[in-house]
Amino acid sequence: MSMRTLLRCGAALTGLVLALVAVPLAGGSPAAARESAAREATATTAKGFLAGIYQSYVGSSAQAAKGVRLDSPEAVKRYFSHGLASVILEDGPAVRPVGGPLVLGSDPFVGRESWDIADLSIDVKDAGPAKAVGTVRFSNFGQPETVTVELLKVGEAWRVAEIKWGPLTLRGLYKSKWQAAKPQAWLDPSHVENRLK
Repeated sequence: MSMRTLLRCGAALTGLVLALVAVPLAGGSPAAARESAAREATATTAKGFLAGIYQSYVGSSAQAAKGVRLDSPEAVKRYFSHGLASVILEDGPAVRPVGGPLVLGSDPFVGRESWDIADLSIDVKDAGPAKAVGTVRFSNFGQPETVTVELLKVGEAWRVAEIKWGPLTLRGLYKSKWQAAKPQAWLDPSHVENRLK
């Protein structure tokens, strides 16, 4: 065998070994890498982003449908716009027990502490150059529910700017919680007079 042939075989063998090592590092398997790429591709559309969120809620929260984990500041920032993520993170520790409430005892995406979701449908309409409004309909424990999600495009990614469950909003819940926690000194007339001087 010539030296040139030995070098070619060695290079081919090295390439094969590197490819086999890279598969676990890239996500475990080629199927996992394809699934991750598909998720990222659909997340570039507003509807794909919402579908990625709400598919994790289909079924029962007591079983496999655990919803979206918001257990770190990075996770909160991955789903919410900068303004809403700041409000959420200022509320307290970002780390919560898996399945635990984010605010006022409910999950922000469904507005409930527990769920059994079926018949999911998502409709998204453009609301401006970098804005969209999603209407998410589903049955929860057999009762029809609708959640409205305002979306904001940040670069190439979509983020949640507001969530509405009927007359309630996520920002409104945080605002109400903040106002309830405000010291009563702010309501004292002498305090108001001093601030005006």
